[in-house]
Amino acid sequence: MSAADREKIAALMASADEDVRLEGIRSLEPATAEQLLDLVFQGFGDGSWRVRKEAADLFLRLPVRFELVGEIVELLHAEENAGLRNAAVDILVRMGRDALPMLIGQARCPDHDVRKFIVDILGEIADPRAIPTLMEALGDEDGNVRAAAAENLGKLRASEAVPRLLDAMSHPDVLLRFTILDALGKIGVPVPLSRLLPFRNEQLLRKALIDCLGLVGDVSAVSELLAGVVDPMRNVRDASLLSLVALAERYPEEVRSFLARQDVPATVDTVTGYLDESHSAACRQAAVRVLGWLSNPRALRSLLQVLADEFLQRDALAALVSIALHHPQAVVAAWPSAQPLEQAYLAYVYSEAGCAGALPQLRAALGNGDPRLAQMAAHALGRLGGHEDLPPLAACLRHGDADVRDAAAHSLGTLGRRFADELLAVLEPLLTDADPLRRSAAIGVLARLDGAAVAQRLAMALKDPAADVRRAAIRALAGTAAHEHLLAIQLALTDEDLEVRRAAAEILGTSEDPEAIPGLRLALRDEDIWVRSAAVRSLGRIGGKAEAQTIGDLLGDPVGLVSIAALETLAELLGEQSCPQICAALDHPDEEVVNVALGLLSRYGTASRLAAAAEALVNHPSWNVRAYCVRLLAGMLGGQARPVLERRLAVETDEAVRQQIADALRELPVS
Repeated sequence: MSAADREKIAALMASADEDVRLEGIRSLEPATAEQLLDLVFQGFGDGSWRVRKEAADLFLRLPVRFELVGEIVELLHAEENAGLRNAAVDILVRMGRDALPMLIGQARCPDHDVRKFIVDILGEIADPRAIPTLMEALGDEDGNVRAAAAENLGKLRASEAVPRLLDAMSHPDVLLRFTILDALGKIGVPVPLSRLLPFRNEQLLRKALIDCLGLVGDVSAVSELLAGVVDPMRNVRDASLLSLVALAERYPEEVRSFLARQDVPATVDTVTGYLDESHSAACRQAAVRVLGWLSNPRALRSLLQVLADEFLQRDALAALVSIALHHPQAVVAAWPSAQPLEQAYLAYVYSEAGCAGALPQLRAALGNGDPRLAQMAAHALGRLGGHEDLPPLAACLRHGDADVRDAAAHSLGTLGRRFADELLAVLEPLLTDADPLRRSAAIGVLARLDGAAVAQRLAMALKDPAADVRRAAIRALAGTAAHEHLLAIQLALTDEDLEVRRAAAEILGTSEDPEAIPGLRLALRDEDIWVRSAAVRSLGRIGGKAEAQTIGDLLGDPVGLVSIAALETLAELLGEQSCPQICAALDHPDEEVVNVALGLLSRYGTASRLAAAAEALVNHPSWNVRAYCVRLLAGMLGGQARPVLERRLAVETDEAVRQQIADALRELPVS
């Protein structure tokens, strides 16, 4: 670079205009900047952060940068120019491991400000090799250096530094102790309670100590955290709640068991106060969980009110169940004063906690005009009730609300496992009810039961005049042993309702009974494509290879869905032997059928068969088929595919397919 060029750039960088100085530093190129390092370093100390950043970026592109680490470190001593120091810090951090040896070597320099800069830079670089240097800095004579060392050991999650950090807690420096507690929490290695409790009475450290205990304490810390919940300082109380939850995530059984044994009314009242919306969402959620673990009935009323909050609802229900498990009578006694919606939640709590003492309330609620309450009462009676609850639950199958009907049906099925005969007697009138919806509901209950009497009633329901009832019956039979109801299911193949026919064809496939084969063969001619498809697959499962010819005849079905079912079933039955039929399907007019056939051919690695059809396939009318075929030809035929792909590329008009062919040709070897 000429002297004139240098002077021009120097003049630009001496300008009072920031944009002009920026132009000057940008005019330097890595190839020539090494001759003008003084100007680059001048840019490091510029009053504009934009100029400093541009200079730093330029320096980091220079090959000579590794040789100049010492000079950059030296800039940290420039106490009269904060911008210059900041630029040096930025450069050293970005140099990373390359700057590490020089930084470690300068970590004991006399200037305490520089030592702190170096400690912070080492923390940003985050190389484990710096950990010994950072541990040594814990004993630095300067308080800011000590605190920075502790902070950066936490940032590096240096578990090997925990003993040194604990030893450093003996230093009277409050800032250091505070920072060490935060670092220990970030590292997350368990710390003996005895090493931390000596600082419990230091007011300035109280919150930091509680935070730390939640992250590194063991179960022995529970009592200290519980005491913190009633601390005079609000920030300590907040931290104690959150730390109890954090500790419970690591020691769930131990923490919950300890809290459940505590009788601490004042603590319960304090925690209950956190349910108020004036507290943070995290504290409110923690309070709900802690109240559940304390399992004290004093919190009942407040937890019931919290149920309206969707964010807290699940935790509040869990807390109420926990209280009900420990104090069932108190929770049952809350029923009369509760609102209908609260009673609905209580019904759920009773069922989850097994509160048999709540049966009178639940039975009364079953006839309540509130659908939500009736639904939850029906649900709870399924768990807690007896045979005497079958008639009122069956009556709920006539309820106007679908959720109530569903809950009643589920509970009837649950109770029916214990009282099958009694339930059949109760359902009998519903099975002949004039309303098809009620007949369907009764069938839905029968679906949950077993036995010959149940099977007989389901078979009869398949002849019901209402399609909804027949659908319910065939769905019920799907959960049973199909071979036990073979005749009834085969008759359903001729039902006028296509959903019944389709379900029957699917169910027969699970029967493993050869007697189902004639019915399935007839279903292959069904007018509905879904019935035909289901029949194909079921026939393959039962008849096996013996039915391969029958299934193969369906490859020409004009409906792609049926042909695909036949293709996939043949492949499952015959494996590679199905390739001739699969190849025949390549002429099918439905492109989805062709793509399925191509996929099956690729599975069996029949390159020769694919090669024979390659010319026709790459010229298929569907771009989708052509694109799929290109991938297969390139993958299976390799260089042999090049001629046919080149011919197609010459006439291909679809841009996506052209691109795919071009990409494939670039990868293929040239013969």
